[in-house]
Amino acid sequence: MTDNHVSRTRSHVEKLSHSHELHEHHCSSSLKQNPRITSVIHISVRPTSSIRIPLDNKDNKSINCKSAIVTTRQNRNSLKESINKKNSIKRSTSATSSVSVTRVHRPSSQFRDKSWKSTDDLNQKVEYANNYETNSTIKHHQSRTVENTIINKTIATNHIKNKKLLGTVEDLTNPVHKYYHLAKKKKIKNGFKYYCQCSRRRVFISLCFPILLSIIIGIIILIILLNKSKVTTITPSPIAILRWNTTGITLFGTTGIRGNTSQQFYSPFGLAFDSLSNLYVGDRYNHRIQKCNIITLTCTTIAGQANAVKGTNMSYLNGPTYVYIDSNDNLYIADSDNYRVQFWSYGASYGKTIAGITGSSGSALNQFSIPYGIALDSNSNTVYISDYNNHRVMKYLSGSSSGTIAAGGNGFGTNNTKLYRPAGLILDSSTNSLIIANFGASNIVRWVLGDNKWTIVQGDPNGLNGNTSTFLDHPTGITYDPMGNLYVADMFNHRIQMYEVGQTNGTTIAGISGKLGNNSTMLYYPVSVILDNQLNLYVSDSFNQRIQKFVRY
Repeated sequence: MTDNHVSRTRSHVEKLSHSHELHEHHCSSSLKQNPRITSVIHISVRPTSSIRIPLDNKDNKSINCKSAIVTTRQNRNSLKESINKKNSIKRSTSATSSVSVTRVHRPSSQFRDKSWKSTDDLNQKVEYANNYETNSTIKHHQSRTVENTIINKTIATNHIKNKKLLGTVEDLTNPVHKYYHLAKKKKIKNGFKYYCQCSRRRVFISLCFPILLSIIIGIIILIILLNKSKVTTITPSPIAILRWNTTGITLFGTTGIRGNTSQQFYSPFGLAFDSLSNLYVGDRYNHRIQKCNIITLTCTTIAGQANAVKGTNMSYLNGPTYVYIDSNDNLYIADSDNYRVQFWSYGASYGKTIAGITGSSGSALNQFSIPYGIALDSNSNTVYISDYNNHRVMKYLSGSSSGTIAAGGNGFGTNNTKLYRPAGLILDSSTNSLIIANFGASNIVRWVLGDNKWTIVQGDPNGLNGNTSTFLDHPTGITYDPMGNLYVADMFNHRIQMYEVGQTNGTTIAGISGKLGNNSTMLYYPVSVILDNQLNLYVSDSFNQRIQKFVRY
C-alpha cells in the first residue's frame, strides 16, 4: 500500500515540474493584464526546515512570482529526497489527521477567471505535496499553530474533514456539549464537569453499569436459591407416608385385664398429648386421668385419685371420659358421671367446675346428661361440649355458669337439623364449624356455627350403619393430621378408618372390620384415636384395657 502511494506521489511531482512553467508564464501574463493586483499569493511547503516566501507588505502593488516558482522547485527536490528516504515507513491513511501548512493571503480584489484557474491547478498539486511531506514530519510540527484559510475546493474539503475531530454539527448542539462549553468558560470545577466532558454513551455506562451488574448478580443468586430450594424440598406423597404397621404394640395396660395400678386401666377412653408429648388417658372406671410417658412407658395419676376412688369434690372424679389439653397444658375433663366439666390448671391437685352441676343430670342450659367430647376456641376461651343424651352441643363462654346451644337441641334423629347422641368433637377454626362424631346416626357431620343444620362429612347421611369403606358403625373418637386427613374410631366395627382429603371411601389402618379380638392385629371397641408428631397412631382399645400403638413406616 505504501509503495502505491509513493509511486502516485512521484507521478504528481513530475507533473508538478511541468505545471510550474505554466504557472511562471501565467504569472507574467497576469501581471501584464492586471497591474492593479494588491495582494500576492504565497505558497509555502514546510519540509524538515520551513521555507517561507517573503511578502512585501509595504507595497501591496508588487508581487514576486519568481519567488513562488523557486520555492516550488526547491520543494519538489526536497520531496524527491524525502520519498527515497521514507519508502519503508508505514503511512497514515487518514487525510484528516495531517496538518496543513499552506498559507494564502486573499487578494483585496477578485482575480480574473483565467488567473483563478491556473492558481487552482497549482494549489491542488502543491497541497498534495504538502500533505505528504507534513505527514512524515507531523510529530515535529504538531505543536505549531496552522491556519487554513484557502477558499478553493481542495482546502475547503480538508477543512470539513478536520471538523470531525471535534464532532459533527449535531454533536456540538446537543445539551451535553453546550453545558460543557458553558462550564468551561465559567471555570466550574465540580464532579459533574467530568461527566459533561464524556459522551452520552460513556456517561450512561458509568452510571448504569454498576446498577445493572448488581441486578444481574441478584437474579443469579435468586435463581440458585430457588433451584436449591427445589432440590432440597421434598413434598411427601400421602400414599408413601401414611402407612402404618397393622400389628400394634401394647404401650400401656394389660391386654384383657382391668386393674388400678399405675400401668393398668379400666375401660380407657379419651386421649390427648401435651406440649412435651406426654399422653393423657381418661381411665373411666378407675375415676382418674393418667399421664403416661411414651418414652419411659410409665404412668402417673394427674387428676382424680390414684387408688381409683370416685367422688364429687374438686379433687375427685367420677367416670371421666374425654380430655382436652390447651396450649398451656391446662387440662379439661369430661367428668361424665358427675355431669360436669372440670378444669385443672397445669400441676394442680384439684379442679374447678366450669360447666354443669355436680351430680345433677338434666336438659337445662346449665345441665348435662353425660358430657362427652370437648373442644376449645383458644382465642376466646369458649368451650364446646357434647351433651350426649340431650343430643346437642353446648357452648360455654369463659366464666359463664350457663351455656347456649351451638348445634342440635331439636331432639334426636337422623335428619340434618338434629343430632343423635353426639360423642367426639373437634372445632375447625378454618371453617368456623364443629366436626361431630354423631354416634347414634353412625356418621361424621359438620355443623357451621350459627347455622341450623349440618352437612355430611363421612358415613351415611340417613343414619345407616355398615362395615364397608363408605359406612361407619357408631363412631366415637375423631382427629385430623396436619395434612387434613380424617381418622375415625369406628367403635362397633372394631377398626380405625382413615379418610384422605376429599375422599368418601375410608381405609382401615388398624383392626379388622367387623371383627373383635385381643391379639396385636385386632381391636375391641376402640373409642379414641390420636397421632403424635411423627404420625404414629395411638388407640384406646377400651374393652381390651390397653393403649395400642401402630407405628408409621
